[in-house]
Amino acid sequence: MNKLTIKIPLFCTAALLTLGLNTLSYAEESTTVSSSDIETTTSSVLSPAQNSTSESTMKTTEEETQSSTTTSEATEESTETQAVNSSLYFDDYFLPSNRSDLNPTIQSRSITPALSMDVVNAGEANRPSSHFIDISSHNGSISVANFQKMKNYGIKGVVVKLTESTSYVNPYAQEQINNATAAGLKVSAYHYAHYTSSAIASSEANYFASLANTFKLPKSTVMVIDIEEGKMLNGSLTPNTTSFVNVLKANGFSNIMYYMNRTYATSGHFSVSTFGAKNMWVAQYPYTPTAGMNWNNEFSSWQWSSQYYIPGIAHPFDISMDYTGYLENGAQGKWLSANQYVTITKKNYSIWSNFNFNSALTNTTNVFNKTYKVTGKYQHMNGSTYYSLYDNNGNWKGYVNAEATTKANGAQGLWLSENKYVTLTKKSQTIWGDINTFSSKKGSTSDHYQKTFKVSGKYNHVNGAVYYSLYDNNGKWIGYINSDFASSASGPQGTWLSENKYVTFTKKGQTIWGDINTFSSKKGNTTDLYQKTYKVTGKYNHIAGAVYYSLYDNNNKWVGYINANGPTVAPGPQGTWLSNNDYVTITKKNTTLWGDINNFSSKKGNTTDIYQQTFHAKGKYNHIANVTYYSLYDNNGKWIGYLNSSAATVAPGSQGIWIKNDEQVKINKKDYTIWSEIDTFSAKKGNTTEIYGKTYHAKGIYHHFSGASYYSLYDNTSGKWIGYLNTNATIVTK
Repeated sequence: MNKLTIKIPLFCTAALLTLGLNTLSYAEESTTVSSSDIETTTSSVLSPAQNSTSESTMKTTEEETQSSTTTSEATEESTETQAVNSSLYFDDYFLPSNRSDLNPTIQSRSITPALSMDVVNAGEANRPSSHFIDISSHNGSISVANFQKMKNYGIKGVVVKLTESTSYVNPYAQEQINNATAAGLKVSAYHYAHYTSSAIASSEANYFASLANTFKLPKSTVMVIDIEEGKMLNGSLTPNTTSFVNVLKANGFSNIMYYMNRTYATSGHFSVSTFGAKNMWVAQYPYTPTAGMNWNNEFSSWQWSSQYYIPGIAHPFDISMDYTGYLENGAQGKWLSANQYVTITKKNYSIWSNFNFNSALTNTTNVFNKTYKVTGKYQHMNGSTYYSLYDNNGNWKGYVNAEATTKANGAQGLWLSENKYVTLTKKSQTIWGDINTFSSKKGSTSDHYQKTFKVSGKYNHVNGAVYYSLYDNNGKWIGYINSDFASSASGPQGTWLSENKYVTFTKKGQTIWGDINTFSSKKGNTTDLYQKTYKVTGKYNHIAGAVYYSLYDNNNKWVGYINANGPTVAPGPQGTWLSNNDYVTITKKNTTLWGDINNFSSKKGNTTDIYQQTFHAKGKYNHIANVTYYSLYDNNGKWIGYLNSSAATVAPGSQGIWIKNDEQVKINKKDYTIWSEIDTFSAKKGNTTEIYGKTYHAKGIYHHFSGASYYSLYDNTSGKWIGYLNTNATIVTK
């Protein structure tokens, strides 16, 4: 591992400072800019390898861009003895920017930093992952053999610069594209943008698309907009970029990404939410990049160095880590291993042979309800997930949008509801207990020959067969049978019977069913919903003889079917009376005390009048509205009314709850017991006669169910707890 350290003079010029950010002062000697407030500075030079661009190419570039670079000529003249690149320097990293090919004094992608930065050689240990490179004319001709060297070091993708502004074309682009493709690398393209208006953005996008067509790039190519000109970084960047994107899409290029340095990405001028963090490729160069760094992983890719050398190739490359796989594999992203089965449950979706989406193998309409094995999937840039489908013999069937499928529990496929009866018409066929792995058998059709069974569902197995799930007239499951061995028959089923009642679950351990034809799916258990109340909108008198309620909650969400012998019918939505033996203290004001919680038609009072008093909650109702109501009684056994439990706090006993207090009280009555326990008054601490006239700190108070209130007293000097005392034996001093 080598470390490159260069010190260079810096010149402050008008052209280099037009970055749309903070204006900086520059010293003769280059130093790291440490202030976090500084957004831009200019501090790097052309590397020797990058100065090797051919004279003819540079001349062509200068002639093509003469009209657009008039304002930069003064800058070029003032810096002709030293090529300057604009970059952003910080304590432990720097950020590239403004590396135009239109201005020969501005550095290209591969730059030599003015500060100390590691030179990284391909294959070094303890470095971030190396997934793809980006290249421009500064990399010149790259042979197929050299691209293959890159591939041997794990490089899978190459992003080739095509264009800049509306005049520049990378003279090596076609050769670089052809050779990288020949070496088996995934080719993407980028355009170095200058647009400062919607019209210019549209022109640049048309120019980029036109050259992509000229270089015969497929429409599925990932097209990158390179945003690093400071003049673009303003409030118009997002709408201007939107114009660029719209034109690219109109030209058929819909897989679009955005390159910029970290400060541009987080500046607020570029709307990450609009364009998507997973479509952004962000540059940030740590001086010492290590494997433990996963910087910018909220974005799609991270460009982590410009000093990446591949053995046998003289000049360095920009190297990037690809989190999504879009720039090393294509717009489909990384192959994500999977091991599952899916059933096609939507029609009119193409099943594709490639991610150019130009060749459909078939349509989901033709294979509707069929089951396939999924060995892997791709999360495409377009936002969809695509499954790679295989049949039972391992034959590949293509890529399908996951939206067209439903995940199955196994090779048997998805449960598909049926409502029919079948008669077994062939002997010596297996009735299976498991059609995922066919590891268990239930019997043979010879034992049930010509018997009729109810079919409440079927499976379209990955092996191509359809399997019925059979039940007898008593609801006993018989097993799974290949539909080829059965003939359809007619037969009765239960009828929906309208109901309008409320029930409360008063038994635990009872199954809530999702299906009452075959009882093959469960929705839950009454143990989890014990004492909750639900509405019954209908019932089934099942062929097996049982009655099943169809349950809904207060939001009309279906809960499932329950055998009617389990729950208790309630008089209304309040549910069933549930015995309770709690003492509660009123802790909220302005809450209604109801005389009726069926339709809330009568009121008993308001908690403001009984605030902080303690009552006996002898019973409660778990209302269908998912609210619990206490039935409250006072110490004389008088019923107070129903109260929403949120307005009261359960106390540990009849004393009520501890309520914070902060008063100085003086003992002004004798012969009052000081208690250590005021639930049952079974333990005493002393008598007020012994402490008559003394003052204590009442830190808390209890409003007892009996109607009395008790202070919790502490000694003012020692802080020692004195005990509980009826407030009638005291007077508040302050």
